[in-house]
Amino acid sequence: MERQRMELSNWGNYPKTIAEVYFPNSIEEARAVVLEQERLIARGNGRCYGDAALGHQVISTLRLKRILNFDTQNGIVWVEAGVLLADLLEVIVPHGWFFHVTPGTRYITAGGAVACDVHGKNHPHKGCFSNWVIDFDLLCADGSVVRCSRQENSNLFWQTCGGMGWTGVILSVRFQLMRISSVFLQQRAVKANNLEDLLKAFEANRSWPYAVAWVDGLARGLQLGRGVLWLAEHQTATTPKPLAFPTRRTLDLPVYAPNFLLHPSLIWAHNQWYYARATNGEQRVDLEQCFYPLDRVHHWNRLYGRRGFVQYQFGLPEEHSLQGFRLVLEQVHSSGMAPFLCVIKRHGDRPQEAIHSFPERGYSLALDFPRTPGVPALVRQLDELVWKWGGKVYLAKDACSAPHMSRIFPDRFAPNKFWSLLRERIQPSERC
Repeated sequence: MERQRMELSNWGNYPKTIAEVYFPNSIEEARAVVLEQERLIARGNGRCYGDAALGHQVISTLRLKRILNFDTQNGIVWVEAGVLLADLLEVIVPHGWFFHVTPGTRYITAGGAVACDVHGKNHPHKGCFSNWVIDFDLLCADGSVVRCSRQENSNLFWQTCGGMGWTGVILSVRFQLMRISSVFLQQRAVKANNLEDLLKAFEANRSWPYAVAWVDGLARGLQLGRGVLWLAEHQTATTPKPLAFPTRRTLDLPVYAPNFLLHPSLIWAHNQWYYARATNGEQRVDLEQCFYPLDRVHHWNRLYGRRGFVQYQFGLPEEHSLQGFRLVLEQVHSSGMAPFLCVIKRHGDRPQEAIHSFPERGYSLALDFPRTPGVPALVRQLDELVWKWGGKVYLAKDACSAPHMSRIFPDRFAPNKFWSLLRERIQPSERC
């Protein structure tokens, strides 16, 4: 089994740590690592943004990447935890299947999708990834492998879904897919002059399965929170045709961009251009264009330079979303910070048993900030606002929020063997 001492960071390139990383090729090798180490954390492809999959001792699942079974008739797939959604798409789409729930990148692992209980643009209709998980195998602290489902070891099942890897090492996952007859979707764009109009557009278009909004994070005054709502629904093929996941030639950022590239004035110019070019109307798009537009630029995180970036993603209850978002955007403006990317999604009800899932009925706002010296102070200010309005942050994106902000408490997890920098940071006695 290979072992490397290496520098690790997640997609935000902050924070960074030196870790001893183990690369097991089998369950037996993974078990040996777990039994040998006092503390460690499982890591997939490192596409979370903050410190979730970082630790001093790390067990990588990337070599556990077999597709164990694919029931092409019923759309049930069983994969090892290190399988990327990208690789799975190449297999399932030709048979007429897609994911019920997918995040904004296909370069995450199946195990990571469970550990973060990822969500997408269709949460009110389909919920989180855990809604479609049938069962998974979990390697526990004592070396035993436990099958977890809603019926079998159900408490451990729900502790693990969204549990950020603190219950054990996910070895394999079995989940239900969604039938599709076409790789195309009908997409509608709705421009909104301000935040209130944008949230009204969400409400007026509840019947569309997919909805996400780009927000101009620098707009002020009467245009505060202006943006473009993107809606989509799957098309139905009129005649059967062979399906293939559409892929395009990708761009690559081979080096880190200089810090001045995301100067507030350049972000302002980009936002002016983006909003001006958007027009109300509909068009046909394919799966890649709709769900994974950022994947077309490999290493797009290098746009933020070597300093990295911090994403602040938080959710608010439906009744407080408009006022809360206004106050957050105004606080951002007062700070002088300039978020490059701002995204709003609408969320539906959270199942009662999904105790660690981030989305709850309401809206979430994600703000990407180049990591400058003023960001930690801004995060503390935003934490106070979000907490006041009954909100919380998403641990898969968090890098420096206050310990209580996720409303998930590490001391309720046992055992303490599975330990990340995130878990250490948000212990009740810790502060950012």
